Amino acid sequence: MVIVAGIYRFSLSDEEILAKFPSQQNVQADPVVEAILGLKVPNPWTIQVPETSAFTLLTDIDADKQVAAGSYDDGMERGSVYLLYRYQQSIYDDKALSAVVIPFAVSNQGSGVFYYLGLFKWDSARQRVILSDAKFAGDRIEISALTRADDRMTLSFKKHGQAQSMSEAPEENDTLVCVAKAFKWVDC
Repeated sequence: MVIVAGIYRFSLSDEEILAKFPSQQNVQADPVVEAILGLKVPNPWTIQVPETSAFTLLTDIDADKQVAAGSYDDGMERGSVYLLYRYQQSIYDDKALSAVVIPFAVSNQGSGVFYYLGLFKWDSARQRVILSDAKFAGDRIEISALTRADDRMTLSFKKHGQAQSMSEAPEENDTLVCVAKAFKWVDC
């Protein structure tokens, strides 16, 4: 019986299976995805925390500061992720959203706040946002701008100088320039 059910299941496409079941009528739009991308989809925005196996679910949004936040737990390590969407740059393919570039910060139980330039892919089939690649920008930096020229993204920020204490405000200007190809960062 199980073998017959398995053969039947794998003989159908996902579209045929979905057609057999009526879609849910009263699905609530995720407020974070709606506020940032303007898309009314039920699936929440999740981010895999770099250098861990943990994921964070973006649950809180501060519209004034244009920051979305979520927490994560990776065994002994806990922390928060902050999506700085005021700096977002959207990438469109045939007038449809393809990807979005947004810096984000990871704060764990240590003293650092680690900033990344995130490349998020829009998966229209599953109606969700996927972090396809992240490039480390620095620890306790102050982001000033994210600009786009064709396929080149430039993150401008201030970082701590060699002789500067991490407790002081960063003073040295720096940039991170990356090019996105096939939803991966290249030439960073």
